[in-house]
Amino acid sequence: MHWTETENRWVEVNQTLRDLKLLRFENLATASQYWIVYEKFLNYANSGVKVLDWGCGDGHFSYFLLNQGFKAESFSVNSGDAYHPEGCKIAEFLTSQFQDAFNFQVSSGDPVHLPYEDATFDAVVSVGVLEHVRQEGGDELKSLKEIRRILKNNGVFLCFHFPNQYSWVEALARRIPAKHHHLYRFTKKDIRSLNEAAGLMLEEMQGYAFLPRNELARLPESLKNSPWFVKSYNALDQFFYRVLPPFFQNYYFISRKTD
Repeated sequence: MHWTETENRWVEVNQTLRDLKLLRFENLATASQYWIVYEKFLNYANSGVKVLDWGCGDGHFSYFLLNQGFKAESFSVNSGDAYHPEGCKIAEFLTSQFQDAFNFQVSSGDPVHLPYEDATFDAVVSVGVLEHVRQEGGDELKSLKEIRRILKNNGVFLCFHFPNQYSWVEALARRIPAKHHHLYRFTKKDIRSLNEAAGLMLEEMQGYAFLPRNELARLPESLKNSPWFVKSYNALDQFFYRVLPPFFQNYYFISRKTD
């Protein structure tokens, strides 16, 4: 079994991130959870446009953006947190490799305000960020309104890894001491309400990711990076999503600023 041409593109992206020692890219079985994010993003944004990687974490999605020809502004609420204690770990690498196409800023302390002029960005992306703003003293609705402010007219907001209220993985994790889980989880109704209140037009919303991923790091190297295992695990993941749809892990949704 071999990678498709599209999968090969993502394998190459993930290999660079692995070489940069980003934890979630240590193996392809775990890293391939981001492939749906890559493909959906490219369906909505044209190469070369200016994108805000909001809550950029260790910088992995900023690298994807730059690698695909976008101009990436990476923004972090703080220089380091429980999930990314080293902050944007690859900021120096991105600056050296992509120069003027990349910029990185850290918040001055306000959990909501973004230090950009109105109508600055063609797209803003959240990969596992919006659900954490309350933990930083912020508010989901206020953040969405601020994102709307900095989007250009017809600009898009793309939100991924937004946790499902009914996820079986989350329910199990909450019962295991010290196991990571999300404090705040959401329903389709919540997503619609947030977008409507923020003045954003919801264009697409879908669930994804039924099976756990991080635990796959424990598997043998030859297994967790092999095309047949990764592709089979991804296919099984999609199968369970279809047959047990209420219990998936994440939503993605895509919204647009229309005026």
